[in-house]
Amino acid sequence: MKIKTIILDFDGTIVESVGIKDSAFKILFSEYPEHLDRIMEYHLSHNATVRFEKFRHITENILNQEYNEDIKRFLSRRFSGLVFERIVECPYVRGAEIFLNYFREKVPLYLASASPADELEKILSARNLKKYFKDVYAIPWVKTDIIKDVLKREKISPQEAVFIGDAFEDYEAAWSSEVFFIGRDSNKSFHGADILVYKSMFDIKEFLLQVNQIHEQ
Repeated sequence: MKIKTIILDFDGTIVESVGIKDSAFKILFSEYPEHLDRIMEYHLSHNATVRFEKFRHITENILNQEYNEDIKRFLSRRFSGLVFERIVECPYVRGAEIFLNYFREKVPLYLASASPADELEKILSARNLKKYFKDVYAIPWVKTDIIKDVLKREKISPQEAVFIGDAFEDYEAAWSSEVFFIGRDSNKSFHGADILVYKSMFDIKEFLLQVNQIHEQ
């Protein structure tokens, strides 16, 4: 198998930001302590659900309140304020910078994130990460459509791409697209899926070099 394209998730795959967003959700709804356990259970079990849909579900189905555009904007602004600086300053996943520097010279790299596009753009600019990626996908894109679009743009088969992510939903998107998946262990559950999972991007880099032939661009 020759890998011609690599698609990467962002949070928990390139930067150690998963705990930051979990903490932000807890702070965001801290004024409802009687509902907080249920809110966090929902949040943590829906990794692939965009934050706006989470806000709607929590407001309507857990807090039993009306959800409208004003509430959406308020929660979104507050959430972004809670996470932005911390994600800009948080450490990289071990080996991520070396991985990006190495493979950007070999094959096209694409970023697939469930973050809002404007927020992600600012984070990538602040961390000087945009230079690594041929393109960046964010909300409103969903990851299954991202994979399909990348395959179409690169004119490659699913077997010529690899997707690296830290969530079970990332694996599901890759599996449904017939793209090879590698898990990055950010302490999320892959629910027993029969997949390769590594703690560092060093290990993922070594696996790709040892097992697969990288088709250089």
